[in-house]
Amino acid sequence: MNRILASSVGLLMLSGAALAADPGVTDTEIKIGDVNILTGPASFIGRAVSLGSKIAAAEINAAGGIHGRKIVMATEDDGYVPSRSFQALKKLVEVDKIFALNGTSGSANILAMMPLITDNNLPTVVTTTPNELVYTPVRPTVFTVGATYQDAFFAQVKHIHEKIQPANAVYGLIRQDDDFGAAVEEGYDRAIKQFKLKDAIRLKYKRGQTNFAAEVAQLRDAGVNVLVNGAIIAGAANILSEARKLNMPLQVAAVWSEDMPPSVNLSAPAGYPYLVSDYVALNEPANDKFIEQAKKYVSEDELKGYNRYTVLGYAGLKVIAKAMEGCGKALTRACTVEQLRKIKNFDTAGLMAPISFDNPKQLSGTAVKVYQLDLEKKTFKSLTDFVQY
Repeated sequence: MNRILASSVGLLMLSGAALAADPGVTDTEIKIGDVNILTGPASFIGRAVSLGSKIAAAEINAAGGIHGRKIVMATEDDGYVPSRSFQALKKLVEVDKIFALNGTSGSANILAMMPLITDNNLPTVVTTTPNELVYTPVRPTVFTVGATYQDAFFAQVKHIHEKIQPANAVYGLIRQDDDFGAAVEEGYDRAIKQFKLKDAIRLKYKRGQTNFAAEVAQLRDAGVNVLVNGAIIAGAANILSEARKLNMPLQVAAVWSEDMPPSVNLSAPAGYPYLVSDYVALNEPANDKFIEQAKKYVSEDELKGYNRYTVLGYAGLKVIAKAMEGCGKALTRACTVEQLRKIKNFDTAGLMAPISFDNPKQLSGTAVKVYQLDLEKKTFKSLTDFVQY
């Protein structure tokens, strides 16, 4: 009878240990959340992020998991709508009981999710939206990977001014009328002032606008021959198409979303070999090696959705895994956050610059390369190394 009682107490103690853990952790699993754009025109971004998380989880699990616990991904679609982002994360926290968050959608979307992240002390790695508003002020459990739009555009304008040196250069800007667009303009403005460039015109447009004929006519009338194109995907392509109709000679600087195959297919017909800056490697041997290894864990069809955002989802989950590993078997959110703060020079195997969060902003991966589109091959060539701006 005493042996039965002792055994029951022992089982209760073991159960108690599991029950005492933070949400999302059992003796065999750790559940990680992902809120992303899985439907709509920008879904190729969110699907690529989720693909990266899936590859990382499979790789980690194949190697034995985190101290024997397998990583399980729970993904929700927000359709790039901030109010849906909040509801999606609420479900992941309250119903799916996630332990941490890796996929985080767009700038306004992550800001909509921030109260839930803060209230639940949710370890979060932001990999797709390195907007200053995400890490200023610093939220204790939020860690951001990536360069700012300010630095990305400053780098491109600097390269155009110092290396390409267009004759009689007249600069112009078009950007969204929101926080993202404001960040683009900050980078443009910094370059204009630092290099004393001729700043002819700055235009704003509402998110979702599709016809840019009037704006491009204004750029032409202002004599612009260097364009900072702050639009994305179809919008960016429409602007270049309108410029081509007007036979405008242009050097073009673009957002890093324009280095993805769907964007290139839309923009390349206009015939402008535009620049992009990116904090992700686009054409290095590291990319080929990553894709080859990924074939062990996902299908050929899934790999067709690979783009730069796949690398970011992969790197984000690998960093979270490294932090969880540092906690040993007694895994908690508080310990994971503490371990994330200690991450220094985490090796991404050349997919991007090493990741370090041991800085006041909990921000890393801020170096960018400048690339140029090869119109014939629809690929990008490196014009610079990774540089801090």
